[in-house]
Amino acid sequence: RKLRINCFTCSVSPSHKKRMSAETSSNPFDDLAELTVFADSQAAYSAWATKYEEDMVTMGYNGPRQVVTLMHDVLGGASPSTVRVLDVPAGTGMVGSELQKLGYTNADGLDANPDMLKVAETKQVYRRLIEAKLGTGELPVEPNTYDAVLLVGAFTQNGTHLPCECLEDLVQITKPDGLIILGTGSVTLQSDVGVALLAKLQDLQERGLLSIVDKTTRKNYFRDWDGTFFVCKVP
Repeated sequence: RKLRINCFTCSVSPSHKKRMSAETSSNPFDDLAELTVFADSQAAYSAWATKYEEDMVTMGYNGPRQVVTLMHDVLGGASPSTVRVLDVPAGTGMVGSELQKLGYTNADGLDANPDMLKVAETKQVYRRLIEAKLGTGELPVEPNTYDAVLLVGAFTQNGTHLPCECLEDLVQITKPDGLIILGTGSVTLQSDVGVALLAKLQDLQERGLLSIVDKTTRKNYFRDWDGTFFVCKVP
């Protein structure tokens, strides 16, 4: 049974409505990269939802496969069906599809965008879908729920996806000895958002809330970008 928890709604600013109606760009990803307001980016994702995965595959987005493969390698001999996984932001379920291919059938997906989640729901790759905005301190998930939390494409150089502070929430819902695996593109890592992300990871490590046990690079993450992945363990 699918469970959808509605935690917030977003509105669209007049400026973004005008921009969307003009339809002057043929590349929604590059349009999104110019937006700096969360509500505007969510409206753009809603408009893009049904074609999102097709377009991202065409642009060479391999991050979902790479993060799942990395998790699978780190977990070693664990039985995939027993591993509780959270995919955030789940979007249309690209990571969920990769999880299912490797037998990870005990996965939940969390995203702020209801239209993206509607597409994900049709794939039936998650046990539970959670519509929520991270970083509010009001995550509708019990503490110590997940063995692994996966984030890929979660942080963008324009800062309109997830705030770095959301890692505080994710630490709380990860089981002791559980994993948080975070993947981001080279362009993002070199931006102000990337600097803030690295600082937040260091802060959490210094406070004893997680340990960064590995940092690895993967080629062909997206377009001509490399991807950097941080494997973190929650004590």
